[in-house]
Amino acid sequence: MKKALVFIAFIPFLLSFNFTADAAEREDQQWQDESIYYIVVDRFMNGEMSNNEAVDLEDPKAYHGGDLSGIVDQLDYIKEMGFTTIQLSPIMENEKGGFHGFQVSDYRKVEEHFGTMDEAERVVEEAHARDLKVIFDLPAGFISKNHPWVNDETKSPWVTGNPVESEHPWFNQLPQVNLNHEAVQNYFKETMDYWREETGVDGFRIIVSDPVSGEFPLDDSPNTYIESIQESNSFRNMARKAFRKAGQFLDDLETGENHQQVNQIDFYDISRFTHEAVEEGQNPITRWKLALTYMFTAPGIPSVYYGTETPMDDGGDPQNLPMMNFKSGDEQLKQRIEKLSSMREQFPALTRGDYQELYNEEGLAVFIREYDGQQMVIAINNSEETKSMSLEELEDGLQLRGLLHDGLVRQRSDGSYRLGMERETADVFIVEANSGYNWLFIGFVGGVLALFVIAVVWISLKNRKQEK
Repeated sequence: MKKALVFIAFIPFLLSFNFTADAAEREDQQWQDESIYYIVVDRFMNGEMSNNEAVDLEDPKAYHGGDLSGIVDQLDYIKEMGFTTIQLSPIMENEKGGFHGFQVSDYRKVEEHFGTMDEAERVVEEAHARDLKVIFDLPAGFISKNHPWVNDETKSPWVTGNPVESEHPWFNQLPQVNLNHEAVQNYFKETMDYWREETGVDGFRIIVSDPVSGEFPLDDSPNTYIESIQESNSFRNMARKAFRKAGQFLDDLETGENHQQVNQIDFYDISRFTHEAVEEGQNPITRWKLALTYMFTAPGIPSVYYGTETPMDDGGDPQNLPMMNFKSGDEQLKQRIEKLSSMREQFPALTRGDYQELYNEEGLAVFIREYDGQQMVIAINNSEETKSMSLEELEDGLQLRGLLHDGLVRQRSDGSYRLGMERETADVFIVEANSGYNWLFIGFVGGVLALFVIAVVWISLKNRKQEK
């Protein structure tokens, strides 16, 4: 009897099991296939107490104790969410009080508050052991005001003489590096080679002061990209505006196909999206679910800022970088990130596919990604009410299987596919052949249930006879 009950309890699992074959594994992993978790080293995890000099958790401008050892301690946490790459804020030696790492005083030393070169190497080794890549931030466009180059006459051509002009206090009035100078270019190429040799790091984000157009001589690695502190992040601006509250139309969603672009919603130079949603009187969990679904399925590489999964609130002040709290967090957001990461890993159409918008009206947006015969349809309803639409672009005899909400859409008699989305929801559908109903499996389960009922009745009758 107990064995039968155990089997019955196991049946729901069997019913939910997906018997379709996974997408073919990609042997040639490309940069656009990555998903990034960005870490502000000082605010992530304090793993080594011996380097806590000048740590003050009450001062938002002081060091808070996060270090390289702490990152190693939490690599499994990051891996469980499905990320393929971790990106670290600058770990090079910094000006006093430079907890953020962007006021470099020596490009080839590790900031002592963060650890040692051996610990930097261990971060990379442990990450690689978990099949995670590592990218270091490299602020090449500016240096600290007390950097040796500033007062070295032989290095005067290396500095432009025009300080950085920025609204962000981390960067404003810093000496600007002359990246057009051949000796400077050679220095940074050698510096990147140095870090690769010392730590095994996979690539860099090269941070410059002014936007770069055309080919840039420092960009020599498939895992290296360039960003300017001055350029406007169009994807981020669009996504935050679209998803900060329900009822917003999605007309301005980006329709470009830059698969190499790193997409963000939160970062250190803007207040947290969580706070913006709260200010609008919205549920930040719901808002994040929609925004993350879009970021992970649109062309480009999703980059998630540390603490997004909790979701972290900075009170509207981007200079307020709270320490990561691993005991807090919302399982709904973590699960959404896990599912979206898994989809990008399983379905190359989401990382390499062409992008086409199929429908965008009154807050409901539907688009399709196609690659090598694989089709994925993404539907996002940002409206405050249920919305539906008909897809007529698909071939006959197909079905759309939802990967987030387990919905199933089959072709109607008029040849269309009717998508219905509840308010403030999103789903990702794999387009596949119509499997119909699995009568063999249904018959098997039905037969087992019938045998179980018969067994229960027989045992019950037997027990009654024995009692008499």
